Amino acid sequence: MTRTLEKWTVACVLILHVSLLALSAIRHSPVVDEVGHLPAGLSHWRLQRFDLYNVNPPLVRTIATAPMHVMDVSIEFKGYQALPQRRTEFAIGAGWITTNRDTFLRKFTMARWACIPLSLLGAVTCFLWARELHGQSAGLIALCLWCFCPTILAHGSLITPDAGAAAVGVAACFVFRKWLARRTLGWATTSGVLLGLTLLTKFTWLFLLGLWPLCWIVVRIARERRVILSDSPAASAVRLTRTVRCRDDLGHFSLIVLLAFWVLNNGYLFEDSFQRLGKFQFFSQSLSGHEPGLHVSEGGNRFRGTLLAHLPVPVPRNFLQGIDHIKFEYEMGYPSYLRGVKRDGGWWYYYLYAMLVKMPVGTLVLIGIAVVHFVLNHGVHGDHRGNAVEMGVNTADDAVSRTMRFSSVFSVTSVVKSAIRRFCGWFGFEGNRTRRADAQPLAEEVGSQWFETLYLLAPAVGILWLVSSQTGFNHHLRYVLPAFPFLFIFAGRTALLLNSRWRLVRLLPVVCVTGTIISSLSVYPHSLSYFNELSGGSINGWKHLDYSNIDWGQDLILVKEWVEQHPEARPLHIHSTGYVTPEQMGIETQPLQMTTQTSPDGKSLSYEFAPGWYIVGLTQLVDSHNPFHELLKREPDGYIGYSMRIYHVQPKDGDAAGTPDVGPDPQH
Repeated sequence: MTRTLEKWTVACVLILHVSLLALSAIRHSPVVDEVGHLPAGLSHWRLQRFDLYNVNPPLVRTIATAPMHVMDVSIEFKGYQALPQRRTEFAIGAGWITTNRDTFLRKFTMARWACIPLSLLGAVTCFLWARELHGQSAGLIALCLWCFCPTILAHGSLITPDAGAAAVGVAACFVFRKWLARRTLGWATTSGVLLGLTLLTKFTWLFLLGLWPLCWIVVRIARERRVILSDSPAASAVRLTRTVRCRDDLGHFSLIVLLAFWVLNNGYLFEDSFQRLGKFQFFSQSLSGHEPGLHVSEGGNRFRGTLLAHLPVPVPRNFLQGIDHIKFEYEMGYPSYLRGVKRDGGWWYYYLYAMLVKMPVGTLVLIGIAVVHFVLNHGVHGDHRGNAVEMGVNTADDAVSRTMRFSSVFSVTSVVKSAIRRFCGWFGFEGNRTRRADAQPLAEEVGSQWFETLYLLAPAVGILWLVSSQTGFNHHLRYVLPAFPFLFIFAGRTALLLNSRWRLVRLLPVVCVTGTIISSLSVYPHSLSYFNELSGGSINGWKHLDYSNIDWGQDLILVKEWVEQHPEARPLHIHSTGYVTPEQMGIETQPLQMTTQTSPDGKSLSYEFAPGWYIVGLTQLVDSHNPFHELLKREPDGYIGYSMRIYHVQPKDGDAAGTPDVGPDPQH
């Protein structure tokens, strides 16, 4: 592919991605968390305070509400409080929506559009990183996986921080990789700024403060070892300057850390930065020291009376307070839903399962192939094979040969060796001949392709491990969304299959990417409710997950359109998920009327609904403690997207037969 064709292809994909995000932002009503994020973002601009929604850092919502601040949109912060037990941002947001019924949808759309550049940043970074590793085709694969990922399309068109955190985080890791390889002041400065911005998107990224120093130490040791083992004339000169380079590296890394904390504190306007630890009021058991199960309204501080109480905390007050508040919520716990079971607390495998049912099948296959390729090659490509041997890192052939020396008595070993070599050759796993000469500077520095790949996967593994360890509740796949771009880049190594001598193998990456695009667009703009074909499709997503994975209150605009098209649907009862009510959307509804009956054994209740039309969100329908769960036993008379169902309860026996045709397919 020529450079010009590559640029046009990337441009077309990005333009389509922006168009999909922009249209999705128009077609959806405000979801649950957006109602809180919008007033919180405006409070940062108007009040220069960061108490509202402090369970997330402020960067994304501050960007989202910038156009509204410039337009001087009015808002009242009545009831403003900073206690974690009372999330007043939602009440303030709901009140603002009531006051601005005629205009709030347009203002939410503007705020969503302001976040689209963040998604573009993630797309471009995926392309550049994958292209550096494995060539143009790998870059295009990673680009398409990001731009057409249903979860990215869903959250990239909202003012929630998850897609923005994924984009800024992968950009920061990409730039830090550049510094590890080049060790220049420019890359160090950019790494520090981006690390600070990353910390302003999600608390999850705090683990980078441990991962980055570890990576630097590994690269430093590997580089020194390679120099020591080298017999080249330049090796002696390098050894003489080793102390100087170490001092420069320490200076650069110190600059990265200082810039990151400077940017972080600037993001909060240095709000009570360097406050002493003993002056904080904590509410989580971990930081307050309260007994398990005891939640004291005035809070506490386990560090008071200790030496640590006098320690200045180099972060803004609401940064540390936000970590405490989100820990407080995890300790409280909430009911969680998975595969038809709703219980208090969560499951350690919840996010892995959610990824399996909500990622397109084509994406999952590409990631699986990439894993096989990495394992078979021991992470080493042909161009780096010599350096890898010097470092003691063996290729697949070397590993097989070593196995033969220890197991030569078994003739089957030679068969296995031959099979592995032939398998690698058939499927194009011998390396990417089209990769650029400077494709993998980090692998060249360390002398091992292993580290290049492990550095790429470490953030994804860290995010999955960190989030999965919090089992107080499981509601949102979006919590692990920052891991997605690293998996997309890793999947880009399947471009090596394009070197295969077999046509079907060469077509495999193309088929998988095409399948991902078709699968995603087949449910668009209902990307938030997307479930892959192996899970039963989006229409059966409620059997697996609930809440922000399928029904987050996003389809009230479609409900309004359906009501206008069906004036005969009276009396009408609408029960959606979230803080935006049908009345705020301009939809007239009637109060719910139902009767309750006790079972003969007195152990359960049954509900009988009054005749009429019911539009109910799936989050309520799957909850066995919710009266509307009874309706889930009926065959729906229609659908609103993939998040809500329509039921017509007949006047006599509740049979839905003979109802008007409201359409068997989800409304678009």
